[in-house]
Amino acid sequence: MTRLLLAMAMLVAAPAALAQHHGSHTPRDTTSNDPHAVSEAFVVTGLRVDETAPPPGSSIGRAGLRYADGGYVSVVYGRPYARGRQVWGGVVGYGQVWAAGAHRATELVTTVPLTIGEARVEPGAYSLFLTPRSGTWTLHVNRALGMHLADEYDASLDLATKDAIPVVLPEEVEGLTWSFAEDGTHLRLAWAEFAANFELSRAD
Repeated sequence: MTRLLLAMAMLVAAPAALAQHHGSHTPRDTTSNDPHAVSEAFVVTGLRVDETAPPPGSSIGRAGLRYADGGYVSVVYGRPYARGRQVWGGVVGYGQVWAAGAHRATELVTTVPLTIGEARVEPGAYSLFLTPRSGTWTLHVNRALGMHLADEYDASLDLATKDAIPVVLPEEVEGLTWSFAEDGTHLRLAWAEFAANFELSRAD
C-alpha cells in the first residue's frame, strides 16, 4: 500500500516538475538541398528561475546546433547568476582567463569539422575559455577536458582563439547564456549587460 501511494504521489508531482524545465528551439527549413544547412538551433537553461530572486547557486545550461545531414554541435556549461553583483570587471576579472561558466570549464562537442577563428576544429570534445577585456573578448578552444574553472588551463593546448567585440544589451541577462545563431554563423555568450558573438562556421 505504501509503495502504491508513493507511486501515485510521483505521478501527481511529475507534471509540476516537468513544467519547471524550459528551453527554446528554432527549427529551420528542412527542405533545403544543402546537407550542411542548419536545421535547428536550441537553448536549454534548466529550471525556471525567478529573475527577481535568482538562486544562490548555479544551474546547468546547454546550447545546440543540428544540421540537415545529422551533424551536431553542443555547448554545455555551468550557468551562474548575476544576483545584483558586478559581473564584468568584478565576478569576472578583466584580462584573466575564465572558464566561461561556473565550476567546470565549459565544453564544446562537435560531430562535424568547424572553423573558429583561423583554425579548423575537427570532430571531438573541447573546453571553452574566455579572456574578457574592456573592449575585446577572446574565446579559447582548448584540447584539455574536465578542468576545474581555469585552475588547470594551459594556453599551449589552445587549438583556436577568436576575438569579438562585446556589445551592451538592451536588457540585462540574469543567468549566463551560451547560444548559437539560427544560421550557425556564430556562437554567442551573454551575461549581465554584455554579449559577444564569436564567428563560427562548418568546415568542408
